[in-house]
Amino acid sequence: MSAHDIAILISAIAGFCMVIGGMLLIWKGAIVLAGTDSSTALSIEWKKDFKLNTQAPGIAFFILGLSFSSIAIYFSIPIAPKPTDPIYIAGTFDNVDEIVTITAVPSGWEVTSGSNGVVDGKFIPDTEILNLKFSAPGYQPAQIPQNLSKTKDRVIRFDKPFKLIKSPVPTIESKQENIKAAIVSLPPLGSQPSFGAAQ
Repeated sequence: MSAHDIAILISAIAGFCMVIGGMLLIWKGAIVLAGTDSSTALSIEWKKDFKLNTQAPGIAFFILGLSFSSIAIYFSIPIAPKPTDPIYIAGTFDNVDEIVTITAVPSGWEVTSGSNGVVDGKFIPDTEILNLKFSAPGYQPAQIPQNLSKTKDRVIRFDKPFKLIKSPVPTIESKQENIKAAIVSLPPLGSQPSFGAAQ
């Protein structure tokens, strides 16, 4: 449970306790809901922005309890995730005859397990540092890191044409010991094929 969840739980419990406590004090007769004179009125003021005056002090318990509960309910509502701003990439490739695929992978999202094999951690989503991977058929893959905080308007530009190195073509060496004669009896060249002939 996170600190945020604990704070929400404490606020909800505090509000519930204040409401129940106010009801118990009214039941015991320690406070009354009947109006009193102005000299015994309850006054609450906070930074001159919020001021509460009541001649029924018992109501204050319910108001404060309701405030705590309302705050807990408000902050417990899950916030819908905002769409991520797009990341643009612009540039050219030099002497690449194939279609290049660019893959962006976030950098630094790592969680390790303990010595007992138990995993208990969290990922902190940070897309400011990306690893761009370039791949094309017949070329060696390349990878470069990019820091989006140093780019303008989240645009990754390549001022110079990007180069990919061609993959070396493997050569197949012919060895005499790997060459074997085919043991197949072929028909003479002048014979008619029997396949498809009328029986």
